[in-house]
Amino acid sequence: MNGIIIRIDSSTSYVLHDEVVYTAHAKGNLKREAKPCVGDFVFFEVIDQANKIVNIVKINDRKTELYRPKIVNVDQVVIVTALFEPLFASYILNKYIAMLETKHIEPILVFTKMDLLVQSNKYLEVIEKIKSYQSQNYKVIIMNNSMPEQSSLDELKNILENKISVFTGQTGAGKSSTLNNFLAHEEQIKTQEISKNLNRGKHTTTAVELYKLPENILIADTPGFSSFELQDIEVEDLLFNFKFFEKYRNQCKFANCQHNNETKCAIKEAVLSKMIPQFVYEDYLKMIEEIKSRKVKY
Repeated sequence: MNGIIIRIDSSTSYVLHDEVVYTAHAKGNLKREAKPCVGDFVFFEVIDQANKIVNIVKINDRKTELYRPKIVNVDQVVIVTALFEPLFASYILNKYIAMLETKHIEPILVFTKMDLLVQSNKYLEVIEKIKSYQSQNYKVIIMNNSMPEQSSLDELKNILENKISVFTGQTGAGKSSTLNNFLAHEEQIKTQEISKNLNRGKHTTTAVELYKLPENILIADTPGFSSFELQDIEVEDLLFNFKFFEKYRNQCKFANCQHNNETKCAIKEAVLSKMIPQFVYEDYLKMIEEIKSRKVKY
């Protein structure tokens, strides 16, 4: 039978198949070949049907991998970002987007606390930045977590259907509120139960777990973060995967152009003509410096 690993405790895996969770162990030779991970699609043999005990005999090829948290076959990561309190800061968001794009995982951008932003003098400045992501065809959802509009919740739910999704975001951005609110009212009991489990170690690293919801929604949560380091990304990854640069990538004079000090750089020309937002380009330069300083440090 086929299933998906939704949780791992020590050497024990828990495999979901047709709404039933089985306790699973990997055969010895399999563990040497590939250590099971949450998100793995597996083939298993039933050992004890009454107690729902099985052996994993095959792990299917993985299409994507995330290392923090360790989870595989992720279709998309929902990045929850506050627009105000704290004021929208693009650098951490753009770093996370860049990391996901190098791993070929789609970023979904959920911006919260619009009700607070509207009342501030930063509204126009921040909204212009959000429009930049929309212009690049990123999936963008804007919501008020205190009184979310049903249309926003429905839009997010549609994006999550039939996908494996990871929720992440800066501490204070409203990630937990978003998780609590995105489902329809008749599903709230299950959501509250999941939310309680997700928050049981609010500021500690806990084992990642996938939660099955209606409409074949599978979600995993991560602890909130206040910073994010580009440990798994090289300069070349940014050059060839950052979506903002995609249209101009092969137009620079030099094939190895890093879009910094080089002449006849299509990216810099696009920034000057406002085809690429200045703040995105400045964040890119910060990423380059962070990657280079990391190499010097280690």
